[in-house]
Amino acid sequence: MKRSELTNQQKLLVPCPICGAAIGVHCQMYSGLGRRNGPHAERKYQAVQAVEQDGMVIRLATPIGARST
Repeated sequence: MKRSELTNQQKLLVPCPICGAAIGVHCQMYSGLGRRNGPHAERKYQAVQAVEQDGMVIRLATPIGARST
């Protein structure tokens, strides 16, 4: 699996080794004054390893954009 194939939810499945963000929490900037646009590269790498090792797959109950009738 490549890092680009991860969903945003999968990237948050592991804690960040750089800024210490917990599981499900977005990474912080180095200054600590805000949220980064994306997770740190090391966090993405660890998420890939976790998905490949455990076969974790996140699926939404309802596809995005689908409406119930």
